[in-house]
Amino acid sequence: MTEGWRQWEGEIVDGHFPLRRFLGGSDHSAVFLTEFGPLSEKAALKFVEANSATAPQLLFRWERAAKLSHPHFLRLNQWGRCQLGGASLLYLVTEFAEDNLSHILPARPLSPTETEYMLRSVLEVLAHLHGQGLVHGRVKPANIMAVGETLKLTCDGVSAFGDKSLAGFPTIYDPPELPTAGLSPPGDVWSLGITLVEALTQRPSVGEGIRQVDPSLPDSVPAPFLEIARQCLRLDPQRRWTVPDIAARLLPSAPAPRKTRAKYLLPAAVAGVVLVALVAGPRLFDRRAVQPGPGASQQETTPHPAESEPSVPSVRPVPPGSGRAEKPVDRSTAAPPPAVAAPQTPIHAPTASASGEVVQQVLPPVSRRSRNTITGKIRVGVRVSVDASGRVVEARLESPGSSRYFARLALESSRRWKFRPPELNGEALPSEWILRYVFGRAGTEVHPAPVAARH
Repeated sequence: MTEGWRQWEGEIVDGHFPLRRFLGGSDHSAVFLTEFGPLSEKAALKFVEANSATAPQLLFRWERAAKLSHPHFLRLNQWGRCQLGGASLLYLVTEFAEDNLSHILPARPLSPTETEYMLRSVLEVLAHLHGQGLVHGRVKPANIMAVGETLKLTCDGVSAFGDKSLAGFPTIYDPPELPTAGLSPPGDVWSLGITLVEALTQRPSVGEGIRQVDPSLPDSVPAPFLEIARQCLRLDPQRRWTVPDIAARLLPSAPAPRKTRAKYLLPAAVAGVVLVALVAGPRLFDRRAVQPGPGASQQETTPHPAESEPSVPSVRPVPPGSGRAEKPVDRSTAAPPPAVAAPQTPIHAPTASASGEVVQQVLPPVSRRSRNTITGKIRVGVRVSVDASGRVVEARLESPGSSRYFARLALESSRRWKFRPPELNGEALPSEWILRYVFGRAGTEVHPAPVAARH
């Protein structure tokens, strides 16, 4: 279906939304990069196939979700019906997210600090929803998005307690009781538990037989997350911890909650009380913080019919000890790797070189349609200023080349590179690099070169 959706790049939806680039999809849904508002801001447009029975319910869900306001919600901008190639579809325009957690985990697990920030962000959202008699219903890595420096959850699937009307094919993230009980706060907690385990181990599965006994979890999951995950994944929904229980466990020096029967329908103000001490923490889950780690193949799950996650530029950690980046392999048209879990190996931090080195390089996403317009090579040079922590703080075109389109792609991807800074007498220094992009029909190459350390 990828090529079937991709053919619509360049079309205008509902007279307002140009389909700039196909980002990803499934047989029943697709996501495109589009523009929204008077300033033509980046946005994501999702197409969803829906029949006469399900369309009104989906539109109602989106309208309800659009009224929700929370800093960790992905904003819904507009929605409606449209025609595309003779097919009647629903569309939803949302805030654009650069990454989602499912794109980070194949490269490495989250650190405990990042995991805590992820957990805090999701808990805030769930407390907000459960206090209003609503559930998220789709907590999983692909729906935990990075917008700038903030984590946000998609909210287009928000539903009322007990809703079973739009349940899709069950996945590992869905609670065992879903077919009979429908969506529920305990179900959100189960999904959060699976996501928590995957964030720390890169594997969503918690073992066989989860519908007969409480699942066993690997002891490698660090405290306090092991206890939290165990309490989230109780087979009996009434024995699972609530959102305030989990939040209380994260508080410094807080005793573990008593195992009591859960009462989920709480006023929003009450449900959020325990979270007050959590929201002041730093936003530490940084999409630019991908470090060299063990390779892991993409874990594939079957999405709900109304779901589709956009693809993102290729993020390539650079092996330790390499002063220059490897020759990149373009993955814009590559098939996803098979769903085989990779073995866990320890991560070793490389020793910084005197001149600095590349730690992470990011290739810009280029559609096959755009590549076919290239004759010969298109060369773009980008100068990046790197601070003492190794993050790009400024990127500007050094040589734009012959195409404004490819110059923009190179500039955007350059902002997401990561470097190990040079050192002088043991002190990290800012530096500058020139990233020379070479776009061709067969792929994209990038040749980084340090300019000078800035004392």
